[in-house]
Amino acid sequence: MDQEEKKEQSEEVQETPVKEPVAEAPDNKETAAEGKDPQPAKKKSITIYLLIAAALVVGILTVRQLNVGSSSGEQACNVTSHSAFGQGPQQVWMDLDTADGAEAGAKFSFDVPDDPIQGYASKKYRVYSLQIYEIQYFNDSDEEIMRLSKGKVCGNPVYDVNEKYKSTNIVTVGDHEVTEYGDGTGVSIAEWVSGDYSYFIAAWKEPLSKEAMEKLILQVQ
Repeated sequence: MDQEEKKEQSEEVQETPVKEPVAEAPDNKETAAEGKDPQPAKKKSITIYLLIAAALVVGILTVRQLNVGSSSGEQACNVTSHSAFGQGPQQVWMDLDTADGAEAGAKFSFDVPDDPIQGYASKKYRVYSLQIYEIQYFNDSDEEIMRLSKGKVCGNPVYDVNEKYKSTNIVTVGDHEVTEYGDGTGVSIAEWVSGDYSYFIAAWKEPLSKEAMEKLILQVQ
């Protein structure tokens, strides 16, 4: 083969374009469908997971609120339920006519003697937010002369004693360590903690003798 024939063959090879394989374009309808179908399922799945996570958070925080004061593992003392967002039943005093009604409202019992003080004309049962159960005693003039209280208040006193008394003594009565406030002779207030509950006795109008107060303390539970 002479040089001219080789040259012509070389030119033909160069002029012949090389066809590369071209992928067929997918159908637009199928592509759109394939691109959109998974999205709603993904959003639905994410929504379900978010709802489950939110429910768990609310549950954990609500349980934590129910166990205020028991971070060391003791039984919960504050039984007023609140949600994780601070919502809950309003804390109010409820006046009740009977001991059974008060016990139902407080969710715990309160045993006291039938006549803890002489000369009272009427009595009133009161409950505060499932935490305090108390009985008030009144004379003929409707003045409160005695109050007996029991509370589930995390080991704290049922009431803070803000008044100044001439004498403040810590005494042992039975198995209880009792703080007594008085005028040096009689006792106006006694408070103590026993188990999960705190107790409070007040005789404002006429202080009790130490012996009478100690006898009453042993009858209250």
